[in-house]
Amino acid sequence: MTIMQIIAFGLHRHNISDRVWQNISDDNRSFYDFIRPLSEKEPQAEFMFVNSSLSKEILAVVDEREKVASHLADFFRKFLHLKDSEQIIFHDLEGPDAVKHFLQLAVGIEPVAGNFQDDFLQKTHQSIEIANDRNLAGPVINRIYHDALMLHGKIKKELLLFDPRPISQQIHQLISKIFGDIHKLKFLAIGQNEFTYPIVEQLIAKTQLKLLAFSSADANQEFYKSSYQAERVGFERLPELLAAGHVIFRLNQDARHLFQPDALTRIMHQRKNQPLLIVNLDSTIISESSLNRIYNLYMYSIADFLNGSLQTNQALEIQKLIEIELKSFFNWFYSKERYRFGEIVARSTAMEQILELIARISQTDITVLIQGESGTGKEIIARAIHQSSPRRDKPFIVVNCGALPETLLESELFGHEKGAFTGATYTKKGLFEEAHRGTIFLDEIGDTSPALQIKLLRVLQEGEIKRVGSNETICIDVRLIAATNQKLAELVEGKKFRQDLFYRLNVVNIDIPPLRERREDILPLAEYFMGKYADKMKKQVTGLTAHARQLLLNYSWNGNVRELENAIERAVALAIGNLVHSSDLPDAIRREIVPGIVRQNVKQRMTLKDIEKEVIQAALLANDWDYDKVAQILDIGRTTLWRKMKEYGIHR
Repeated sequence: MTIMQIIAFGLHRHNISDRVWQNISDDNRSFYDFIRPLSEKEPQAEFMFVNSSLSKEILAVVDEREKVASHLADFFRKFLHLKDSEQIIFHDLEGPDAVKHFLQLAVGIEPVAGNFQDDFLQKTHQSIEIANDRNLAGPVINRIYHDALMLHGKIKKELLLFDPRPISQQIHQLISKIFGDIHKLKFLAIGQNEFTYPIVEQLIAKTQLKLLAFSSADANQEFYKSSYQAERVGFERLPELLAAGHVIFRLNQDARHLFQPDALTRIMHQRKNQPLLIVNLDSTIISESSLNRIYNLYMYSIADFLNGSLQTNQALEIQKLIEIELKSFFNWFYSKERYRFGEIVARSTAMEQILELIARISQTDITVLIQGESGTGKEIIARAIHQSSPRRDKPFIVVNCGALPETLLESELFGHEKGAFTGATYTKKGLFEEAHRGTIFLDEIGDTSPALQIKLLRVLQEGEIKRVGSNETICIDVRLIAATNQKLAELVEGKKFRQDLFYRLNVVNIDIPPLRERREDILPLAEYFMGKYADKMKKQVTGLTAHARQLLLNYSWNGNVRELENAIERAVALAIGNLVHSSDLPDAIRREIVPGIVRQNVKQRMTLKDIEKEVIQAALLANDWDYDKVAQILDIGRTTLWRKMKEYGIHR
């Protein structure tokens, strides 16, 4: 099987002229129209194009890197309306460098992006939706995006904040020492940095001075608004302001060509060597040592004003988080668990969308309602949300609301005082108290009584509980995730579930499709369970025969993932040798005469094209996307197979 390569290809704002940059359309769809013929030649390839305000990034998973890179360069030349004489600098990164570059852009520490990370993530979100709709993104790109979301959330939660006032005071003293009367000076801020800009705010607010400000970002209209109203200036005025100004605050890498040694030497010559102070308030900016030799040019970084260089420590911590994420990603990429995210095994688009949603909500405390048939893996989804959240080191408490009588369930959830009821011989903490600062997962919440629903509503509204037999209020800090195999909206209509509680629970809804509706997940799940039980039983079972794979794909799986796991556990136990054979599978699977892919739709309107699509997709899945083998099995040519895959939107 061919080893796919991950590449990041694109260009940055500072690499091209303003005229060319203005030619760039905000419509990402032109890229996807361009890439379609290339993707048809490589059905297993993946593509995503991110058109942000500071960079244009193409993330791709391909077989022939050089060939694809050449095509992408052609795209950019057409996309930018370049003249033959115009040259631009592309970055062409591969493997870990490509993924790291993308992650750094996503969290906002790539030099070209400053700290304007939300723009890039927002554009990425828009782009991946288009890529998935057009079957161009796959498990690898979705995983990278998922990791970027998780990383962004972790960094925003864990990033240390510092008090800007002492630093501002030190800079004020430095300016007075160099220039004397500070009120005659001209100040200029370049770029955006939401973490260190308060230093500039403190200084300007204290001295009541006017600040000129430039940023290349398109969406910075609100960034510089404060009590003193900074005056925004255009890029064309920067050389003039550098030649006539006194104090420059660099908040990111904007206009960095003006701060190269040659450029600053010319500027200082224009100034007739009058003093110029440049304060770099972005830890990614590294000044060249040759600048120290320029007379009356003073260069300082934020580290010069921090005890122990707190900002540098932050940058190191962020890089450490990125390296951990990078290692985890490539361990997964080069393993046989390409479709596994922790305990979740996912290959289908539906599950990839659920994983993306998990990444977006995990860093918050928002209430989540998970719905799906029995056996679809609701608890695993809830556990994934908890493990991805800042509460991961605190308890994760699971409660099956349908397994206990109402009175016992109330006592279990809220606790009880000694003597509260017959048999209450001691005071007991409830599970809500046990879950303090962690997560509680209420499974089958649709089975709770109206009386208990009122008490659960109070927990969600007030964050308070009372033990059974007590009037004392106990405050708790718990994230609540609920799940049900029933349709809560229908229970509300039937007056069997409180509407106000339903609205409180249904803030974020995750609806897990049954396994029969996401057949791409069947074989990855089967292989995961096979490895799990082979290790447990100390057996060398490594694969499934083609007939066994086909039977698994044909079966309707009314018991969903739980039924599949039980079937594979049985098969591994019975297997002789290294492979699971069809004879090792349960009788119900082997005796299903009408394939599930057809039987599930026979009561609906199903055309011959629908059946053909299902058969082609099932054959591809059963044969690990071996196009030659599938074409031979279906008795069609390879070109015909690709044409039909394109027609039906079938993509690996």
